[in-house]
Amino acid sequence: MSIHKNSFFPKAGRTIITFFLLSAVAFPAMANQMELSTLATWETGIHGKSAAEIVVFQKSTGNIYFVNGATPSVEVVRLTASGEIEHVTRLKLAKSESPTSVAVRDDLIAVAVHDDKAKGRPGKIVFFSNGHHRIREIAAGSLPDMVTFSPDGRYVLAANEGEPHGKVDPEGSVTVIDLATGIDKATSSLVTFRNLDRQALVEAGVRIAPGKSMAEDAEPEYIAISGDSRTAWVSLQENNALARIDIAGARLEKVIPLGLKDHSRAENALDAVDGDGIHIVPRPLYGMYMPDSIAVLEHGGENYILTANEGDARDEEIKLAAAKLDPAALSPAERKELARLRLSGTDGDLDGDGDIDRLQTYGARSFSIFDMDGHLVFDSGSDFERITADRLGEFFNSDKDVGNSGDSRSDNKGPEPEGLTIGKVGNRIYAFIGLETTGGVMVYDVTDPRAPFFAAYHNPRKFDTGFDFSSSKDMTKAGYLGPEGLSFVAAEDSPTGTPLLLIAYEISGNVEIVHIN
Repeated sequence: MSIHKNSFFPKAGRTIITFFLLSAVAFPAMANQMELSTLATWETGIHGKSAAEIVVFQKSTGNIYFVNGATPSVEVVRLTASGEIEHVTRLKLAKSESPTSVAVRDDLIAVAVHDDKAKGRPGKIVFFSNGHHRIREIAAGSLPDMVTFSPDGRYVLAANEGEPHGKVDPEGSVTVIDLATGIDKATSSLVTFRNLDRQALVEAGVRIAPGKSMAEDAEPEYIAISGDSRTAWVSLQENNALARIDIAGARLEKVIPLGLKDHSRAENALDAVDGDGIHIVPRPLYGMYMPDSIAVLEHGGENYILTANEGDARDEEIKLAAAKLDPAALSPAERKELARLRLSGTDGDLDGDGDIDRLQTYGARSFSIFDMDGHLVFDSGSDFERITADRLGEFFNSDKDVGNSGDSRSDNKGPEPEGLTIGKVGNRIYAFIGLETTGGVMVYDVTDPRAPFFAAYHNPRKFDTGFDFSSSKDMTKAGYLGPEGLSFVAAEDSPTGTPLLLIAYEISGNVEIVHIN
């Protein structure tokens, strides 16, 4: 099977579509429905070294915890009622304990750590009391990259990514810790991806690297838990899938493929070429959603999964110019125009003849909403690129760490949505999605998960200056770069009495407290 460009859209129609998409950014639907403003910020003074990654708020103490991957440590700060941030302490970790994530309850802090120098990077969850005393550690799988409490506080779950480390490729897994009898007697179980039918998964649409089993290839990234604390969904980013887990039984129920996004459709247009200005047009490409952060929203008695569709490449990534394409996949002119586009070199051979018939790119440059069985009910389409083009002009699709050169990520995942959280403001539910490369946070009203709409875009990055990681002065001028972790604080829990959004910026190394009006 091959894909011919004319089966998607004629060349004559593309100009009209391009004009429509570029004009659409000025439509009233793009106007802000809420206001976000910087209330305070905590600067680590460390730039370009992941000094602020994951951030969470503890309502019982008013403390804010964030992972500093540069030190490495978990820092504790506090927002005062007057809107100022003060440093409280730093959680004590051993030199061999590299933290990746932190989660909190009213009386307990859980930190995911691993030994970055040991074979397979074995991990554990370290627990601290509210007095910041270390009280227990429980073994986890390889490289626990995310830790979270269930809504009822009974369980702690960790996504053990098991990324390849040198010549070792550990298995990915999920740790389930049961706190029903207290932290001293807590028990743990390991959910694995062993003994699954590889061929059946591949035929269903799950990506599994050539020569790998599902257990080896799975790299659990992020966990979202249902409001009744019974079910967890886990993003399997590289597999373009979700895993559904029965928490009480510590049992894998299902691996759910997420499918592909058709960028030949007008609503899914994208800019796929660097350095040529804003050209958001349909292309004969298919985006693999490959979500990083996810969240669960309950509506009408049903659970919906929200995904930030970042995309994540491994060794199979190639530039289109180096790909062996089916002759009908693209015209010679399109091959030349898209030569630098990043795509998978191991996906898309639909007829088994050794060349690529379907061009599959990383991420979907959007956020999506799926039902609990993985059926797509909403996708933000080309909104993120259209809105940033409207707001930022020439600086849309900028990179996060190479100065302020605009249109430098169009051939590689675009704005790159990564962090995601949800929260209630008044009687409405909102999704907050961080754009890792371009910067800033998109806000959507998701009160009805089948009919979300754009509400705001907040970006405190400054595009009128260059920057150098060796210069603190330069970095301060550049504003906030590389939003990584997001956390919502409800008005009833907030020190200021108003809803807040916490954002950790891995490149500029600071935590921003955002006031939501």
